[in-house]
Amino acid sequence: MNNESLMTKEELLASVNGTAFGSGDFVFTNVTTDSRNVTEKSLFVPLIGEFQDGHKYVPQSLEKGASVVFIARQEDEKNHGLYEVLSGKYSVTFVVVENTLTALQNAAEGYVAKFPNLIKVAITGSCGKTTTKEMAVAVISQKYKTVYTKGNFNSETGLPLSVFNIRSEHECGVFEMGMNRENEIGEISRVLKPSYALITNIGTAHIGILGSRENIAKEKRKVFDWMNEKGVAVVPSEDDYADYLLENAKGASHVKFPTKDASYVKDMGLKGQIFTWKGETVNLPVSGYYNYVNATGVCALADSLGVSPLQIKTGLEGMNGISGRMEISEILLKNDKKITLVKDCYNANPVSMAGVIDWTSKLEIGGKKILVLGDMKELGEKSEEAHKEIGRKVLESKADEALFVGDEIKVVKALNLPSASYFSAGDFESIGNKILETATENSVVVLKGSNSMKLWEVVPYIKKEEAAE
Repeated sequence: MNNESLMTKEELLASVNGTAFGSGDFVFTNVTTDSRNVTEKSLFVPLIGEFQDGHKYVPQSLEKGASVVFIARQEDEKNHGLYEVLSGKYSVTFVVVENTLTALQNAAEGYVAKFPNLIKVAITGSCGKTTTKEMAVAVISQKYKTVYTKGNFNSETGLPLSVFNIRSEHECGVFEMGMNRENEIGEISRVLKPSYALITNIGTAHIGILGSRENIAKEKRKVFDWMNEKGVAVVPSEDDYADYLLENAKGASHVKFPTKDASYVKDMGLKGQIFTWKGETVNLPVSGYYNYVNATGVCALADSLGVSPLQIKTGLEGMNGISGRMEISEILLKNDKKITLVKDCYNANPVSMAGVIDWTSKLEIGGKKILVLGDMKELGEKSEEAHKEIGRKVLESKADEALFVGDEIKVVKALNLPSASYFSAGDFESIGNKILETATENSVVVLKGSNSMKLWEVVPYIKKEEAAE
């Protein structure tokens, strides 16, 4: 990367309504909120959280080469002498702002405004956001030079950090938007001001925070508030909140994509699924019917962007696996039995959990179907009934064994499920031993739970280490 600053000093100060002091030549070529990720010419943004104040890492960030640093006004008033000393020791520009998080968002908004010709795409929804984003990137990049959210940097801090990856050569930006509190979608939509926006669905993820699906829909539809008059809003046609999502939505057109459609051709089990789109047969390498639904949303979005059916087919068929999301691999167990491992344990909510159980039930395999299901978080007062419903889904499924992990999901004990066992969160050795005891040759083991359950950590307890060459 060259040394040209992402923003001039004047642009940054105007965006954040800040004042500057220090001895450094003003330049920054990357932005971070984590002092461990600081490199030469970084803009370091110390965030103030409930338990930690990032300002204590300012000296460390300067040692690693930070050239611009935000300082909260209250912090500067309290410790201005310290920062004067640091500005004498290091080549740095301190920018004093009212609130460092707000300043990060405002700086990102100002940065995005430097690219008026960029096609800006936002993707949000209760579940499937990251998979849908990866599908959208695979497809849209067939036509446009595309920048996009890496991983799931989709939050009040993640989205602003992501947009600083935009460069002049990019034609389209695809950005994921998540939320953990009221109006988070509104705040980060203001930063991006998307010209196209797709909502995957309205489910019950985060219902413990927002209280109801209607409140979730109310928050998600804020993604449409910042679209311009030429924008396109895309929602699932069969979702019962589809019309509500589009009420007062800005933009030139509103698109509803089919989620139950004759275009679905065949479920290929572990090998994915086949569907058609405008005359093209698409061999989607991602399993699970709900991922077909995600793909139809991407098709509708891409179509509105002028991506051809053949380009859509090429993009979707060339998708790579997404870590922790229907990540399918063959492994050899420590007892020398070969099984298929399905890791879909980056996140979980009632909709995605039910989808995985249904998909597993339909698999045609030679061995056993073993479900390892962990707690679903952030469901609040809905948690008990939601977990019991998952237990009922397991009872109706064709699973041979169900391993329930965590305190919240243990409520399914009341259902007296056959072939069920229960484990404490983090007891990966016992979970692994049960899998080794239960699995037969050609079994399928599915790991599904919220990210905090870390179910992927069971893998070292079951997988045979490959011999070193």
